[in-house]
Order: sequence, then C-alpha cells, then structure tokens
Amino acid sequence: MVKVFKIKRTEQIAALFLFLGFFLVTPIGAVEEDKEKTDLLRQEVEAILAETNNQESDRLLIKRAFCGNLISHDKEQQELSIEVRGQEKRAVYDDETVMIGITRETIDPQDLETGNYLIAMGYVSRLEPDQLEVKRLVVQETPGLIVRESFFGLVGDISSEEEVFVLTKEDLVFEVLAEGATVSYQDEEGEIAIGDIDHLEEQDRVIVVGQKQNDNGQIKASKVHIVASGDFQE
Repeated sequence: MVKVFKIKRTEQIAALFLFLGFFLVTPIGAVEEDKEKTDLLRQEVEAILAETNNQESDRLLIKRAFCGNLISHDKEQQELSIEVRGQEKRAVYDDETVMIGITRETIDPQDLETGNYLIAMGYVSRLEPDQLEVKRLVVQETPGLIVRESFFGLVGDISSEEEVFVLTKEDLVFEVLAEGATVSYQDEEGEIAIGDIDHLEEQDRVIVVGQKQNDNGQIKASKVHIVASGDFQE
C-alpha cells in the first residue's frame, strides 16, 4: 500500500508541476490574469510536499524511554545527558515537555540536578537512536543501593505455602521471606543442585543471602543454600 501511495503522490506532484509550467510559458498578460490560480496551485504543491515529508519523518520515529541518572544539563540548549545502563544518552526537551515528580507535582527544568533519577519518555529517530525527543519526564529520587548480607543459622518452622521460614542463630530469630529466592543444596554426588523451599527441613543448617527489612526481624531472601553439616562453620 505504501508503494501505491508514493506513486500516486509522485504523479500528482508531477501533474501539478506540468500545469504550473504551462502557465509559466504563456504570455505575460495571460499569466497575470491567472496569477491567483497559479498561486493556489503552488500552495497545493507545497502542502503535498510538506505532507509527504511529514509522513516520511513519522515512519522514522520510534517510541522509547531512557531511564537513568542525570549526568549533565545544558539549560540553554534544553539538552540532558542521561546514563542508561552504563552508556551516555542525549535527551532534548522543549516548552511543551511535561515534567513531573513521583507525586505528580510539576517540575521546573531549572530545578533538575545532577544525579537525579529520570524516566524520560518520547521518540527517537531510527537514524539517531541515542537521542530522545522528550515528551514526558518523571523525576524520581536516586534509588539507594541494595545492601545484601549473609545470614547463617538453623531452620525452624517452615510454611511452604507462604514460602516463609524461621531462621535462628544463637539469641537471634529471623523470619525469612523466601518467595522468589533460589534454593540450592548439595546432591548425593556432591554437586550443587537447585531446588525449592520444599527441600528445607527443620534443623537444616543454611546460609541465607538477602536484605533486612527495616530492622523488623525479617529478611527478604534472594538465595538460600542448604549446607552439609561438615561444611557449616559456627
């Protein structure tokens, strides 16, 4: 369908140019008499060419979002440099770009600071995939580093249905949230195998890798390893 459209557009433009040429080679008096008609034809040709160029330009645009920390901000050029997965990307905005915070408050571009975590949404050209034309920008707090720790202890009560178990270590008692965690153990051949929470039994000695939840005695586990008794060191 695109090829047919292009042919029709080309034929239409060619016909209009031929018609214009007819007026250009006629006597001056005749051209002056039809000047208004000629101007209208020129305007139509320009409109067709502009529409065709816009359609070609639209075909090159792709919806895209850049998420990362703000490296630099050229306020005069309205240009942002954003670190996206270790690579520097450019994002340009204009007066129509919507900028808001996480609570939907309006953000002034002048208030953007290096280190801000940005979610920039808009369009990139297939010809320049590293430059984003920003239509909407969300400014968030810079995400904090996830601090994971290792916890050693004995398994107490287990709820396989809720994927939760109790971990005890001397006087400390933790509730381990194991949903989504990788559970590993040593099989009969001494190889590390991957299982699930059903492989846990009370009094198993385990190593839990995870993050404490606001000092409330809970650990959000990412890994749980069932340790053979001889390998576990108190």
